[in-house]
Amino acid sequence: MNQTNPLPSLSRRCFTCNSCRVIQKALLVLDQVSVCKIITELQDIEEVIPFIFDPNGNHVIQKAIQIVSTFAKSAAEHGDIDEAINLMNQIKFIIDDVAANVEKLSKHRYGCRVIQRTIEHCPEEQRDEVLTKICACHRSLIEDQFGNYVIQQALSIGSEDIMAVVVETLSEGDLIFKFSKHKYASNVVEVMFQSATPDQKEAVLNAMLQDFEGTCGIVQLAKDPIGNYVVKNAIDCAEGQQKEKIFAAITSNRQELVSDYVCRFR
Repeated sequence: MNQTNPLPSLSRRCFTCNSCRVIQKALLVLDQVSVCKIITELQDIEEVIPFIFDPNGNHVIQKAIQIVSTFAKSAAEHGDIDEAINLMNQIKFIIDDVAANVEKLSKHRYGCRVIQRTIEHCPEEQRDEVLTKICACHRSLIEDQFGNYVIQQALSIGSEDIMAVVVETLSEGDLIFKFSKHKYASNVVEVMFQSATPDQKEAVLNAMLQDFEGTCGIVQLAKDPIGNYVVKNAIDCAEGQQKEKIFAAITSNRQELVSDYVCRFR
């Protein structure tokens, strides 16, 4: 063997298609001690971001977050707090880089997946660190083709802080119309309705029912190729008198809706 050209390190193998699959499988099936040995070797890397931006490396980072977080939660549930903290520290080098680059990662094809795995699997302390950063840049993520998935995931796991800032943003001025007609942002609006409290739904519905461009806003959305899906979702998720408000607005504008192509054929 040529001693001047040693085999690539484990971290370098994360960048190759076949090797990254083997590493992911190892993380999935090996015991906790063996997994921690793999993570320890990965800790030698200077930056996590290049791995996250790589089409192969990002999968290893996602799997590391998922598996080690599962071990940490299990230890905490069994009362071994010291072990749980030790396991959290194993992936601290990943979470630190993720938290420091939340907006950039959330807007990246592969980075958004790592952010989602972080808020989906990490113990509360690490998850909340990332969620706080997401709150700070949520507006720019709602309309982004990848960032919108991060907001959807945060809403789906029940983050009260994310829900509060999203509802506040959607209720501001006429932003609900802009977002509901947007290819990516409309998905966030729909997930918001599915996860929000009755009071939060009420706030956003009131914004949708205000006048917009000379007519009831929800009627304008019903006529939009994308917005009509938001209206249908709002109807499905509305509660009690909220449905009555929507139906009253639709009924009073029935002729306008019936004559509209989108409303007739959707």
